[in-house]
Order: sequence, then C-alpha cells, then structure tokens
Amino acid sequence: MSRLTFVASDLVAGEAAAAFAEHERRIRVCLPHVEIRHRGGTSVPGVLTAGDVDLHVRTERESFETAREALSGLYEPLHREVWHAEGAFYVAPGSHPRVELALTVVGSLDDLHHGEAWDRLAADPDLREQYNQLKHAHQGGSSDDYNAAKRGFFYGNFRL
Repeated sequence: MSRLTFVASDLVAGEAAAAFAEHERRIRVCLPHVEIRHRGGTSVPGVLTAGDVDLHVRTERESFETAREALSGLYEPLHREVWHAEGAFYVAPGSHPRVELALTVVGSLDDLHHGEAWDRLAADPDLREQYNQLKHAHQGGSSDDYNAAKRGFFYGNFRL
C-alpha cells in the first residue's frame, strides 16, 4: 500500500493548470456546452495536495446521459458503484499528474459538493488551515484513513 504525500498546491500550480487546460480542450470537442471547472487541492492556492487534478464537469439534467456516454468514451469509469442519475466519476488512465473528473447535474447535491464546497474553502482561510491540518495528520498514512477523514471534513463543514 502506498503512503500519502502532500505538497503545497503552489508548487504544482503550473503543472496542474496545464493538465486542466489539456483535458478541458479534450472534453470540449465532444461536449461544447458543458461547464468545466478546476477543483480540488490543486485549484486552491495555499492548500496541501496530493498533486492530482480534479475537473468538475457540469451539465443540465436533460444532457446528463449524453455527457456521461461521451465521457465514458474518453475516460475510464471511477467509483462506478456510486454512480447515480445525477453524478458519475472518471479517471484519465496514465495521466501525470493524475486527472479525475466528476460529472454532475447542475444544482444536484454532488454538483454543490464539487462546486460550492471548494468555493467556500478557497474563500475561508480558517477552513483552509483546518483542511491543511487534516492533510498534515495523514502525511505518510494510509489512503483509506485519509479518505474517511476527508469525507468527515467535507460533510462536517459543508452542509449543502
């Protein structure tokens, strides 16, 4: 099992921005009308991150099925067991840095989690500090323990 390593987002900002731009262009070829946002730790200055790049792809409810099929042709499904009528998740195989995508219906709970929660975190220095403390506490630890703590942080701080 690999151990977690976190770095300051500022140290990987250029690489993350380039990966975001590359995948945004790739998605736009098939889905020109979706909204694509850079989210996650690499999108917030001053936050510790594992260095992966998270894309949030937003679509209207009536376009969700089409978007899900298009993204399934471009990326590998991720966490398929939690896919539902308003959310699906993907990974770009072999990408460096690792690129993951969340496809959500605009206004859904997953949409708010992948959008508004990161907006709030970016705007609140106290929340960023708490988030960084969580990362410090799990540096070198297991990803299962970290992921459980991260879910607790988001559910506890972002009642969406």
